[in-house]
Amino acid sequence: MFAEEITCTNCGEKYGLEFKSGLCGSCGNPLEFRFDYEKLKESLDIENLAGRPKTIWRYFEFFPIENLGKVVSLGEGYTPLIKARRLGLEIGLKNLYLKLDCFNPTGSFKDRGGSVALSRAVELGLKGVVGFSTGNAGVSQAAYAAKAGLKSYIFVPETVTHEKIYSMAVYGSKVFIVKGTFEDAFHIALKVSRERGYLLNGGILNPTRLEGKKSIAYEIYEQLNRSVPDWYVQAVGVGTAAIATWKGFKELVEIGWTDLIPRIGAVQAEGCAPMAKAFETGSREIAPVEKPTTIASSIAVTKPLGWPLLRKAIRETGGTVKAVSDHEILKAERELATLEGVWAEPAASAPLALIKRGLNEGLIDKDETVVLMVSGTGLKDIKAAEKLANKPIQISNELDVKKQIDS
Repeated sequence: MFAEEITCTNCGEKYGLEFKSGLCGSCGNPLEFRFDYEKLKESLDIENLAGRPKTIWRYFEFFPIENLGKVVSLGEGYTPLIKARRLGLEIGLKNLYLKLDCFNPTGSFKDRGGSVALSRAVELGLKGVVGFSTGNAGVSQAAYAAKAGLKSYIFVPETVTHEKIYSMAVYGSKVFIVKGTFEDAFHIALKVSRERGYLLNGGILNPTRLEGKKSIAYEIYEQLNRSVPDWYVQAVGVGTAAIATWKGFKELVEIGWTDLIPRIGAVQAEGCAPMAKAFETGSREIAPVEKPTTIASSIAVTKPLGWPLLRKAIRETGGTVKAVSDHEILKAERELATLEGVWAEPAASAPLALIKRGLNEGLIDKDETVVLMVSGTGLKDIKAAEKLANKPIQISNELDVKKQIDS
């Protein structure tokens, strides 16, 4: 294993790899794994990847897991990267690609973090996991906990969709709907995880989740014939995936596979956009949102702890964080479906709204290569689809229905 230590992202306090908490004992901030990139560079040749399984575990050297015999996997990762020709032509972008993480086992990009997080829980000998989620991460936790045979408790805010709640419950997890926000769900989960001695599994507060999501960058690099896009665009609630992808591209620079890092584009919904507002005002601090009001419930995080790291990623890459309206999000969801055959949930459609805004404002050039992360399937939010889909037409059972169809 090439992971060396766990370090606080704020104060720099160092911990051994056996450390089980996701928070710094000195300042209470999130932690991250540090790797020996020189040794990794010497040990790993890109040509060695060719014969490996097409899952995130083809990149196992980049993960903080020592015993590969304890890996918990459902075949996650190496999702398709397709060129969106019709959509690109429609919006005036020559090289638009869709990273279809909606094709992961539970229908979202969260499976990348779920696999590595549950693998670490098993390796550490823990008996259960406690999560807090706006939906997709909870579904992923439930599936991977079931695969691992661990107990699973998930706390969700009352804004989570019906489809996601029952997707968690069907795997056997105990799901608790909190009368409050994502922040309220977090505080309860933190307390329960400490009382039970279980792994806290939510957002940026479990550093192994971030490590799993780094694989997005490695896959894009391989799928673009060992090149890096100009832009990587992602919807953000806490910001973990965007931060992780940024870290993944930086690691590719560290080991000498590329010398480029894409600009990070992050998008929030106007009804819950604390990070977009902080970026607009140049603030290091965010103003928490008291009550989120958006159709994109997956990114409705009222007080995202990922802002310091996401802010750094945006500033270092020359990227942006913007908020888009629910109207723009639903329009983007329809365009993805009708022009490219990709049905994304509202949060996963929001990046398209940002890309269109960026093109109109001159932030994104029509000749640049842009990768849009489709983070979750539209099947997770049927009610949103009802707002934009063509209404089904009821007809009689007559053999000749031409007149009915044409009418």
